[in-house]
Amino acid sequence: MGRGQNIEPTEAPDLGWTKQELMESGGISAKTFDLLRKAARVKGPSHGGLTHAYGVDDLIALVLKAEGGTFSERAGAAAAAWRALLEAERIYMEPRVPKRAARTRDR
Repeated sequence: MGRGQNIEPTEAPDLGWTKQELMESGGISAKTFDLLRKAARVKGPSHGGLTHAYGVDDLIALVLKAEGGTFSERAGAAAAAWRALLEAERIYMEPRVPKRAARTRDR
């Protein structure tokens, strides 16, 4: 194990999920997860950290970021899986509002 890498869970919240659990349930790679986490401005470990725990607020931020913008194609399925994790704990988010179709001009 390299310097600075920790195998023990950091900041274990009462209700939370590890990076490993979120990656497996969402079916995404560590690189995609880290890109998504950074875009959602969720704090994480400096390096590695598959056992780093993420709380409810962190997971909600990840879901919202994964459903919109540039991540909707790469992490759309992960967002649905993470919503299911939240619903299993009886935490419900408002449904995602689909984008409105662009208006066309009638000439």
